[in-house]
Amino acid sequence: MPEGFTVYQIAKLLEEKQVCSAEDFIEAVNNPPEGNVFSSGIGNPGERPFLLEGYLFPDTYDFYVGEAAPKALGRFLKNMKSKLTPEYYERAEELGYSMDEILTIASIIQEEAGFPAEDKKVASVLHNRLSSKSFPRLQFNVTFEYLDKSVEPVFTGARKKYDGLYNTYVKKGLPAGPITNPGKISIEAALYPEDTDYYYFFTYAGFNYYYSETYEEHSREYAKRRNWTTPTG
Repeated sequence: MPEGFTVYQIAKLLEEKQVCSAEDFIEAVNNPPEGNVFSSGIGNPGERPFLLEGYLFPDTYDFYVGEAAPKALGRFLKNMKSKLTPEYYERAEELGYSMDEILTIASIIQEEAGFPAEDKKVASVLHNRLSSKSFPRLQFNVTFEYLDKSVEPVFTGARKKYDGLYNTYVKKGLPAGPITNPGKISIEAALYPEDTDYYYFFTYAGFNYYYSETYEEHSREYAKRRNWTTPTG
């Protein structure tokens, strides 16, 4: 399962591979067994279109054709449980976040970078903004793009319903939950960001990233490359 796939994308892939229907898988994601260790740690289940978004660890899996959706889901969750070590939970607490919040941060990193060379720097921008009173809103495009690409196709009217909960140009702080299922590198970047003073970044000429500490520098450097890129961060 590729890193950065959303519940919607995973559900579609499972259906294409004749494991289970997309509808059944999404139903299982939103109705896990009572006492599930992950769902029990989510404090705002009513604010999430896919309850366990962020908890389906991307990895190589073997499924049976016609497998029951709850059983297929269980494979993801069992793997995720083994990946989230006690050290991870201790580090999250040290940073002042729940594991659910760390996975939300990691999911944004996954979407904004998603490769080792940049994850920890992008993570530093996120953490710096979250820690600063100057940035009540994170303003990351990927949070509203998630609604457009992976929620609206399942729930008509989702963009309007969830915009105030996920769109970080509207909502203060983190979105209501993860916006994809991050891989190990993005999770570790969320837990161990690079120590920087960066508050801005943008990409240009493919996968080149430019980071800056001030809006003035950000604007100046982006202006030099505006024909090469779409601004982000």
